[in-house]
Amino acid sequence: MFFRIFQYFGICLIVLFCAISIFFATNERDLTAQSEKSFLITYASFFEDRFYDLRMKFTIDPAKKDNRLVLAAIDDQSLNKIGRWPWTRSKHAKIIDKLRNYGAKIVAFDVFYSEPEIACNAESPDNALAESIKKFQEIPGNKIILPYSVEAKESEKIDEEFYFKDVPDQLLNFVLDTKQAQGANLQPQLVARKVYPIPVLANTDVGISHIESNSDSDGVFRHYPLVANIDSIYFPSFALQTYEFLTGDKTTLEIPAPEMAYLKTKTGTVFLNNIGEARIRWLGGLDHFPQVSILKIFEAKDDDPEMKQIFGNKVVFVASTAFGAHDLRNTPVDSALPGIVFHMNMVHMLLDGKFFVSDYDSAKMSWYFLIAGTIVIIGVMLLGNAILDFFVVNILILAFLYIDTYYFIPKGYNIRLFFCLLSVVLCYSWSTFLHFYQSNKEKKKIKGTFSRYLAPSIVNDLLKNPEKVRLGGEKKNITVFFSDVRDFTSISEKLTPEQLTHCLNKYMTMMTDTLFEHQGTLDKYIGDAMVAYWGAPVEIENHAYWAVKGAIQMIERLPPINEEFKREGFPVFKHGIGLNTGECSVGNMGSNQIFSYTALGDNMNLGARLESLCKFYGVQLNISEYTKKAIPPELAGEFVFRTLDKVKVKGKENAVTIYEVLHPGHHLYNEKMALEKYEAAFQLYLNQKFEEAAAIFRMLHEKFPEDKSFERMLHTCEDFLDVPPPPGWDGTYTHKSK
Repeated sequence: MFFRIFQYFGICLIVLFCAISIFFATNERDLTAQSEKSFLITYASFFEDRFYDLRMKFTIDPAKKDNRLVLAAIDDQSLNKIGRWPWTRSKHAKIIDKLRNYGAKIVAFDVFYSEPEIACNAESPDNALAESIKKFQEIPGNKIILPYSVEAKESEKIDEEFYFKDVPDQLLNFVLDTKQAQGANLQPQLVARKVYPIPVLANTDVGISHIESNSDSDGVFRHYPLVANIDSIYFPSFALQTYEFLTGDKTTLEIPAPEMAYLKTKTGTVFLNNIGEARIRWLGGLDHFPQVSILKIFEAKDDDPEMKQIFGNKVVFVASTAFGAHDLRNTPVDSALPGIVFHMNMVHMLLDGKFFVSDYDSAKMSWYFLIAGTIVIIGVMLLGNAILDFFVVNILILAFLYIDTYYFIPKGYNIRLFFCLLSVVLCYSWSTFLHFYQSNKEKKKIKGTFSRYLAPSIVNDLLKNPEKVRLGGEKKNITVFFSDVRDFTSISEKLTPEQLTHCLNKYMTMMTDTLFEHQGTLDKYIGDAMVAYWGAPVEIENHAYWAVKGAIQMIERLPPINEEFKREGFPVFKHGIGLNTGECSVGNMGSNQIFSYTALGDNMNLGARLESLCKFYGVQLNISEYTKKAIPPELAGEFVFRTLDKVKVKGKENAVTIYEVLHPGHHLYNEKMALEKYEAAFQLYLNQKFEEAAAIFRMLHEKFPEDKSFERMLHTCEDFLDVPPPPGWDGTYTHKSK
C-alpha cells in the first residue's frame, strides 16, 4: 500500500511540475516583460521553443517561394563593387528610380535615415532622395516605407535627448483603428530619436513604421512586434504597414482585457501578447524569397524585361545581407538569418492568413495531451507488464510527435509537447525506478532469507526468477530430511568446548555442502542435528531422488572425516538420516519481527521419527514408502533398497513401510542374492510363515553376523513361534517412543 501511495504521489508531482512548466512556457513572454528574466520562468520556454522549432522544420516546404516579396540585397558583391557603406543618399535615390521603372509597388527600406548627409556640392543627396520618393509615390498605390525604432517605456520620466516626448506628427497618419476596454493597454513604448527619419524624408508622405524586435530568452527571434503602444496610441510595425499598403486592408486592433489582444485583418485574426507581438509561422529562410543584388539592379537597363518581371507590382525590401553588416539574427530556420527576412516572413504570414491559434487554445490542447498521455501510461503500468510499458511509452511518444508535427503545427497550434512527453517519460521512469528498487529490495530480502538455507546456485535462480517463490505459507510436496549424530552426549563429554566446536563445524560443513550440491534447502541446525528439505522454496523435479542421492553422499563422505578425527585423537561420528516425502506447509514462520523460512506438518514429524528409528534398526539411512514411490523407476535403479519394517510411529495412526537405502560401502551393497532372499523371507514373515522365514533369516545371520536387520528379524520370528501374534495382525510393529 505504501509503495502505491509513494508511486502515485511521485506521479502527481511529475504531472504538476509539467503542468506548471506548460503555464510558464505559454506565458513566458508576458511574464518576462513585466519583470526581470528568471530561470524559474524561462527554463520552460527554453525547452519548449527549441523542441517546437525542431518539429516545425519538418513542416517547411523547401520548394515553396513567395514571389510577391522580393529582396533587393545590399550584399557583399554590391559593397565590393559600389564602395563603402553607408552609400550616399543619391545611390538610394537611384535604387528607388530603378524600382519605379521596373514597376515595384511597395519599397520598404530596412535602412535608417536618422542624420542629414553632408554634401560638398550645392545639391543635397537628402533632397535627391526625397524627390525620388515623391516621384515613386505619384504612381497610385505606390508607397515607400522607412523605419524607426521603439523601446519599452520603463518610467514616467522621459529623457528627451533620446526619446520623443510626444508622438511625432508624421506617425499620426498611421494610427491603428483600436477598440479597447477601459484600463486595457499593451506595454507602453517610446519612439527613439537616434534612428527616426530626418524631416526632409519623413515629410514626403512616406510610410513610417517601427522595426525594432527582441529575441526570446534563449537568444532566438520567434516573436514579431506587430503594434506599438506610444502614448496610448497604437501604430503598425514595418511588416504590418507593408501588408496594409499592399492590400489596402485597414486592420483593427482589439484589446478586450488587460491580458488579451488581437489584430483583425482580412485574412484572419492575429493573437498578440501584452507587448504587441505575434509569433511567426515561418515560410523559411533566404532561399524562400526572390533575391536580386543591388549591383545587378544598378547595372540593368531601365527597361530590362527580366527586372520588370521580377519587380513588377511586387513588394521590394531593400536591406543588407552582407556578412559584415552585422544585421544577422538567430532564428529557428537559420542561426544567421539576415534581419530583413525576419520581416518578410511576417508579411508573408499576414498575406496568407496562416496565423497561430490563441495561446489559450494551444494551452488547452497541451493540457489534453498531458492528461491523455499520463492516463494512458498509468493505465498501462497498472497491468504490470514491463515490456508492454516500454512499447506503449515509445508508441505514445511517436504518436504524439506525428500528430502534432503533421496536424497541429500546420493548423497553427503551438502545443507545449516537450513537457507533455516529459510527463509520460518521467511517469514511466519513476514507476520503473520504483519497481526496480522494489525488485532489488525483494531480491535482497530473498537473498538474505534464503542464502542461509539454499545453495548459491538456487539463490541466484531465485533472484533471476523471483516468481518461483511465494513468501508466506503454502502447501507444497517436498522431501524432508532429518539427521542426527549418534551418542553425541558421550562424544561431547570426551572433548573440550573448543574441540567439540571444531569437530561439529567440520561435520556440519560437510553435511551442508553436500546438501547444497544436491539442490537441498537447509531448514535449521538443532545442536548436532540438521533439518532440511527438497522441493521448496524452488520447485525441483524428482526431489525425492535428489534427497536420497544427497543422503548417500553424506554417508560416503563421513569416513574420511572420521579418519581425520582419529588422527587428531577425537571420537568418530556416526549418524542416522531419515527421509519422508509428502505435503507440508512451507513459508516464513515466526513473529512480525523475527521469522524464518521453514516447513511444518505431519510429514515433517514422520521424517523426524524415521531418523530416530535408525538407531533401533541399526541403519544409517531410513526412508518411508512415500519417498521410495516418489522416485521414478528409471532413477530408482541407481539405488539399492531393503525393506526394514512396517511400522506405526508415535503419534501416527496409519502404518507405513520403511526402507533402508544401502550405500556403496555397505556390506550388502553388492550381495544381490542375499537381498533377494531377505525380501522373500520378509514376505513370509508378513504372511505369518514364521518358521520358513526364520530359517532364511538364520542362514543370512550366520553369513552376515554383523547385520542387525537379519538378527532382529530372526529373533522376531522366533518370538512369534513361541507366542503367535494376535488375530488381525498385519505385520505392523508399533513404536511406543520417539
